[in-house]
Amino acid sequence: MIVKNIELNNFRSYSNIKVDFSSGINLFHGENGTGKTNILEAIYYLAMLKSFRISDDTVLIKQDAHATKIEAEISNMGLDKNIKLELDTENKRKTLTVNDNKLKRNSEIMGVLPVVLFSPEHIMVIKGDPGLRRNFIDDLLSQINPEYFHILSRYSKEVSHRNYILKQIREGKLDISNLKVWNKQVMEHGTDIIGKRIIAINTLNEILKDKLSDINTHVSLDYTLKHFKSNKPEDIAKDYVKYFEDNQSEEIARSTTLIGPHRDDIAISYNGLSAKRFGSEGQQRITTILIKLAEGLMINEKLGTYPVILLDDFSSELDNPNRSFIAGTFSKFEQIIVTTTYPDNLKGFKPSKLFHVEHNAIKVD
Repeated sequence: MIVKNIELNNFRSYSNIKVDFSSGINLFHGENGTGKTNILEAIYYLAMLKSFRISDDTVLIKQDAHATKIEAEISNMGLDKNIKLELDTENKRKTLTVNDNKLKRNSEIMGVLPVVLFSPEHIMVIKGDPGLRRNFIDDLLSQINPEYFHILSRYSKEVSHRNYILKQIREGKLDISNLKVWNKQVMEHGTDIIGKRIIAINTLNEILKDKLSDINTHVSLDYTLKHFKSNKPEDIAKDYVKYFEDNQSEEIARSTTLIGPHRDDIAISYNGLSAKRFGSEGQQRITTILIKLAEGLMINEKLGTYPVILLDDFSSELDNPNRSFIAGTFSKFEQIIVTTTYPDNLKGFKPSKLFHVEHNAIKVD
């Protein structure tokens, strides 16, 4: 999978710009604040329908404009597609088309343009709260299997509604019998999500061990269940039932569903030790990058195509051995789009195409 070109209209700092990419490494360099990351953000938004920098879509639209358009030509094994996204915040409208066919549901875009992103903020996947680690595995599974995206969305709504029912019971507005149907739905979809997450973690561990380890570096993941005694689907269902029975009063008092995949975590280890507790800044960074590359290789295994790798200022704080190790993995992918302040930060890498970004203008070096 490669992005052949992308055209931006009133996106972030760009009024109108078109960029033609090549296969291999596309390197964007320039001072901070010149618009390098905006290119990666546009590709990511087109693929995932969300920004990796902010949650407010209105910020994506250039100042004094009320709408933005992102359009890209992509190629997968010789088959070309056009993807176009138009975001109009004034009329609260988001229109997405593939080859001029309007998509009925946002989830239909999942997997059309598979991407893997690393930005400096992604180190928080290791250092931050469990929600960031859950988002990582959920985004990966949503690209591989759009049905997972539906199940996850449905589960989130069911948990929210169950919490509402718990609150209504606490306030004496509903009878406790109203929980029964929501307990069943939360249990069924929660069990499905946990099962798919565990399979994904096992696959990532195999890739990390077989393809992304060397004598000095080994990263592994462990899915940690909260309030479950076993990771077998039949046992998870039983634990759900028992937990709902034993902790009904507490859940009503707190108006919160206290068990399920929205409470689980992923433990990340670097050379056998917790990366969060014992890893240095550099070790946490290399760990995050390796996990992201494993994500890319897993997407290839499941979809039969390599995702586009987006790396935002990824080389800072990496020593030369780690930089060389990462460079060696790049040959596994068809297209990598990288941003850096100075090209010298990427010694040992061989860009296929070099772009200089200055004052929101992009020139090919």
